[in-house]
Amino acid sequence: MDGSGSPLLARAQLNIFLVIALIVAVFATLTIIYLVYKAIHNYLNSPQYLEKQRRRPTTAKDISAIAKQCALTKVEHVMLTKLCKANPSVNVKYMLLDLTMLEQYMRDEFLELKEKGDENGKTALFSMREKIRHAYAPPETVTSSRKISVGATLTYTAAQGVHYKLTVAEKQMDSITLDIPRAMSERGEKPPTLSKITFVFEQANSTFYLMDTRVVRYQLGKQRQEQMIVMHSDQISPLQKRQNDRIEMQQECKFASVALIKNDDNTSTYKPSNSMHNGTLLDVSTGGCRLLVNIPIKADQLIYVQGHFNNRDDDSAIGTILRTTRRQDDGKFLLHIKFVDISQATMNRILATTCGYD
Repeated sequence: MDGSGSPLLARAQLNIFLVIALIVAVFATLTIIYLVYKAIHNYLNSPQYLEKQRRRPTTAKDISAIAKQCALTKVEHVMLTKLCKANPSVNVKYMLLDLTMLEQYMRDEFLELKEKGDENGKTALFSMREKIRHAYAPPETVTSSRKISVGATLTYTAAQGVHYKLTVAEKQMDSITLDIPRAMSERGEKPPTLSKITFVFEQANSTFYLMDTRVVRYQLGKQRQEQMIVMHSDQISPLQKRQNDRIEMQQECKFASVALIKNDDNTSTYKPSNSMHNGTLLDVSTGGCRLLVNIPIKADQLIYVQGHFNNRDDDSAIGTILRTTRRQDDGKFLLHIKFVDISQATMNRILATTCGYD
């Protein structure tokens, strides 16, 4: 008997059709899902959507997420909220993608606070700025001196603790040409030819790097500028960022010894001596300074320093001398000082200068 029309065969053919239909349906569904995903992905990355999100009003939720990411205090959170309300045209999340834009907004806020004389507001602004830059500054890793730009500054610290700033004048295939400061030659603190030398340099994201290289030779540049030729180097390692940014200077100042007076209520008072001496400020930060003096002063002593910390206003602070180094070229003494008593207004003036706000 012919079995071509048997129920068993018909059922088998039906099952095959169902499997094929199921495969087609699954393939069609996956295709539709992919096309929908692609369309959504393209839309979310389109200039129109990004611009719409960029101009989306900043919400309290947006600000709270950033405050959490940056570990902002309540006062700093309020400051960020104020900045966002003062600049509603750009969503804060997109503001953080361009720290240059945020810097301009913070500078505008600083000038307003300066006009009001609001020192607490300035302090909150600067502390918020530091936390945001730490959390959102674009990472940059330097592994070769070939990434250092012409015009960059490399700092060399001589044996006597003096910092010299050398400028990258040219870059060759195997070497770097550096302009040498005149004082470095005059003081006889140029490293010998073929000797190893260590530099510190800073990248745009405020990351400091240590670079080990070797002096090839010295030469005179086109403008009769003395130059040092060093080899390119891959021996570069990141340094921990300085806790406080410094202002480099050559500023005359006054200093005096300080007595620590114990009060009846178990508190202490710093009392500077009336006998003042002349010195030279080499750099200053909110954390301390370097001071060049003519008289030997031992470490672990309190000292009062008065001068133009921001190259303009007359400020003062009390610090403790961490170490003293005698320079061989002129016999003067270099004091490394850590501040222990500095006013809020003075700190804000220093920060305004290091940030470029004032």
